[in-house]
Amino acid sequence: MKKFMLVMIIIGFTSLMMSCEEIDYPSLFQTISEEIETSVPEIVNNNFDLPSYTNVEVIYELNGISFEGLYEYVSPFYDLETTLNYQIKKNDQIYEGSVDIRLLADDSGENNYELHLSLPESVENVTRETYMQASVVAKRNRNGVEETELDTTEAQIRGRGNSTWFSYPKKPFRLRFDKNTSIFGMREAKNYVLLAEYADKSLMRNTIVHKLSSLSDVLPYTLETRFVELYINTTYMGLYVLTEQVEVHKNKLDINPVAGVTDTGYLLELDMRFFDQSIEPGYDWIVVNGIPYEIKDPDVDDVGFTSVHADYMFNYLKAVDEALLAKSEYETLIDVDAFIDYFIIQELVKNVDVGYSSVFYMKEAGGLLKPGPLWDFDFAIGNADYIDYGPENFYGMKEYKNRLFKLMMDIPEIREQYRIRFHQYYLDQLPKLYEMLPILSASIDEQVARNFDKWQIFDEYVWPNPQELVEANTFALQVIYIDNYLKDRAEWLLTAMDQDDYEEGIFE
Repeated sequence: MKKFMLVMIIIGFTSLMMSCEEIDYPSLFQTISEEIETSVPEIVNNNFDLPSYTNVEVIYELNGISFEGLYEYVSPFYDLETTLNYQIKKNDQIYEGSVDIRLLADDSGENNYELHLSLPESVENVTRETYMQASVVAKRNRNGVEETELDTTEAQIRGRGNSTWFSYPKKPFRLRFDKNTSIFGMREAKNYVLLAEYADKSLMRNTIVHKLSSLSDVLPYTLETRFVELYINTTYMGLYVLTEQVEVHKNKLDINPVAGVTDTGYLLELDMRFFDQSIEPGYDWIVVNGIPYEIKDPDVDDVGFTSVHADYMFNYLKAVDEALLAKSEYETLIDVDAFIDYFIIQELVKNVDVGYSSVFYMKEAGGLLKPGPLWDFDFAIGNADYIDYGPENFYGMKEYKNRLFKLMMDIPEIREQYRIRFHQYYLDQLPKLYEMLPILSASIDEQVARNFDKWQIFDEYVWPNPQELVEANTFALQVIYIDNYLKDRAEWLLTAMDQDDYEEGIFE
C-alpha cells in the first residue's frame, strides 16, 4: 500500500511538472492582454465590465484604485488623460500591461449631452406661469457610444427667471417630470432648470462657481450642472446649462421639513424683490431688521403650515442677528465654517446679488443655520457694468450688501478665520480651478461654436456686459477674461487681507 501511494505521488508530481512546462505563458498572456485592451473604452464616463478568468488572476488599477471585473465610474474634477493598468498572474508568472484612456468629468462637454423636447405648440407660446406638456428625449455619449438614455412623454416645461426671461431672446426654462427622473447621471428629481446663459458669453460662470463649491468640505450641498444642447420641436435652441432646482428633496437637499412641526427643516431665500411686490410679511415671508426672506420650505400650501413657522424663523434669525452684534454665542446658532466658505466664494467671484436675491439659507430640525446651495452667478466674475465690477475692492461685506456677512466680518475672530481659510483656498482649491478652466472650455468648444452661430452676439452689448467683455469678441477671449479676473481677484484679496484696514474691519 505504501509503495502504491508513493507511485501515485510520483505520477502526480510528474504530471504537474509536465503541465507547468506545457503552458505557453507568452501566448497565454498575449491572448488575455488583447482581450482586456479590446474591452477598455477609449473614452470613459460610465461603468464598464472587464474580463475576469477562472484559471488566471487579473487585477486592474485606475487612478490608484484597484478592482476586478467591474469598473465603477467616479467623475474626476476635470477631464483626464490617464492610464488603466492591469496585472495578469498565473503560478509564479506575472504580466503587466496598460491602456491609455480619456476619463471624462460628468459635466464635460465631451459627453455630448442633448435634450430634444417636443411640444404640442410653438415654443413661443411657453410662458412663465403655466406648464406645457412636453416629450423628452435625452441623448449622450456613454463610453464612446452614442445612445438615447431617456425617452418619455411624461414631462412639462415652462419659462423661468426674472431679468433673464424678459430681457433676452434666448429663454431659460424649468423642466418638470411627472415622477423622479435622472438625466445624465444627475440625482433623481422631478424638477430641473435649463439656464440660457445669454448674457454670459463664456456660458460657464454658473458651472465654475458650482465646481468651486464642490471643493469645499464644509458646504452642506452643491448643485450639479451639465452642458446640454437643447432642441425644441426640432429647432436648435443653443447650448444650455442643465442644473437642479434649488429645493428640498429626499435625493438632494434632504432637510425633512414637516409642516405640522415648528422646529423642523427650513429653506429660506433672501430676496429684496419683496419690496417691489404687494406682500404682507408674517406667513411665507418674514422681514428681519429690514432683510426679507421667503420661506421656501416647509411648503406654505401644506396642511399644518401656520404663522407659527414664520414666527419661529423670525425669532431664530433675530437671535442670530443679536448674537453677531453682541459678538457672543453665535456659534450656537450658525455654522460659522460653512458660512465662511460660502462667503469666500461669493466674494471671490464678486457676485452682484450677494445681498439682493438668490441667497439661500437652511436649517435642519435642532440644527444650526447654514448656507443653502450657491445659485445664480451669470452676473458675477466681472460681468455686471452697474456695479464696481473690477477685481479690486471688497464687496459683499459692506454695510449695504449682505447683512449676515457684514455682521460676521465685524467680529475679529471670524475675520481671522476667514483670512486663514481664504489662504487655504488660494493654495489648494484655486489652483485646481485654474487647471480646470482651459480643459472645461475646450470640452465645449464645438457646442459653443454652434451656440454663437445661432446667437450672434459677439461684438454686441448684452446687458449688463462691461466694455471689456463686449470687446472680448471670441469664446477664447471670454475664457481668458474669466481666468485673468479670478487670478487678479484672488491676488487682490490675498494682499488686502494682510493690511491694517482688514485687521480693523474696514472694507472701503
